Amino acid sequence: MSSESSELQWLRTEVAALYRRNRQQGHAPWAGRDYDFVCPSMETYPFQWLWDSCFHAVVLSWLDVERAKSEVECLLANQQPDGFVGHVTFWQREKFESVISGYDIAWRSKHVTDCIQPPLLAEAVEAAVKRGAGVDWLKKVLPKVRAFYDWLDRMRDPDRDGLIAVVQADETGLDHSPKFDALIGSPGLTMAEFTEGWKRVARPYDAFQRDHAQMFALDHFIVEDVMVNTIYVWNERVLAGLCAQAGDAEGARVMRERAERGYRSLVEKCWDEERGLFFDLVGHVAEKHLTHAVTFTCLMPLLFPELPSSTADRLIAHLEDEKMFAAPYPVPSVAVSDPKFAPGVVGTKLVWRGPTWMSSNWYLARGLRAHGRADLARKIEQASLASIEKHGFREYWNPFSGEGHGAPDFSWTALVLDLYETRA
Repeated sequence: MSSESSELQWLRTEVAALYRRNRQQGHAPWAGRDYDFVCPSMETYPFQWLWDSCFHAVVLSWLDVERAKSEVECLLANQQPDGFVGHVTFWQREKFESVISGYDIAWRSKHVTDCIQPPLLAEAVEAAVKRGAGVDWLKKVLPKVRAFYDWLDRMRDPDRDGLIAVVQADETGLDHSPKFDALIGSPGLTMAEFTEGWKRVARPYDAFQRDHAQMFALDHFIVEDVMVNTIYVWNERVLAGLCAQAGDAEGARVMRERAERGYRSLVEKCWDEERGLFFDLVGHVAEKHLTHAVTFTCLMPLLFPELPSSTADRLIAHLEDEKMFAAPYPVPSVAVSDPKFAPGVVGTKLVWRGPTWMSSNWYLARGLRAHGRADLARKIEQASLASIEKHGFREYWNPFSGEGHGAPDFSWTALVLDLYETRA
């Protein structure tokens, strides 16, 4: 393409068409309400996923703010009385029973799951408000949004350090990442092996109906994941700003304090000075130890503009190192030098073991700009767009060739539009 303006216009047109194709509308008798959301992929993921839907709302805020609002409202429609929001809502379950038969997940009800996903709900609301949703709408959804983060604080932070824990790998959204291999007791070479490991972790929870106190006490998969907590802390900050905008000074104060506590813990507990990377914490309350797999999540705290320059510089150096993350189509989800790095399709639908994903690029490019490296952010953005131009909106792509893999017409890959719009 000849210019950035033509690239942006092409993106707007293509993303609008993609979001029309993946739009799901109808009436759910089980919920007694209509639904209207963008699914991740009609071919593979026809339901409403939590973090996918938040990404979609961000993108929709540039195209149609009413649809961005609908995306958020649909996500919150089946929030539980305790504030919990499930990671998948099966609005139109009866149409896709054959798809569900392949899922092995925890259920809170027939139509809502009992797991979390990375909590970027506040960012989704912020995007809609910035682009015209209005303060009245913000005040309408804010109590539900606040209740969700209150639930996370109350239920998933047992040691009160401001960091939340996941109790199984798929709660991070990074289902088959090699950093979980040792924890689930799987070599991670095939889907069958990984699934057996996942069952060894998750099935014991069923005996006590996934009671949180007992899940934490069992202590066989308690992970304070760096990516999940970067998103969590960032969104608490965003939520503080939304509370202030809605006139809730006390809510803003509480969220700022929580975010500050979480940020301090992330920097103090997860930073490895020797390796110049952030690593997950593993274990319940008492003796914690770090995981050591080198994945893109080790770089995620770059999102924070106040990160010490010495720390940020070391993270950025890894992004510029061809032995780490400086692939032609960055950012690979696993460091190139890691023995488990696999740039293409692995086994049977194993994901997050090497290929590049747009969601991580979205956060890392923003982090680079926050630390004065717009040049490197631009390289990531342009390489992302180049892969889309060649192969369409695929779920993930090979970091060396740019070849697309996984689900076709994958909606969150359109996050590249937000990066281009923001810098326009």
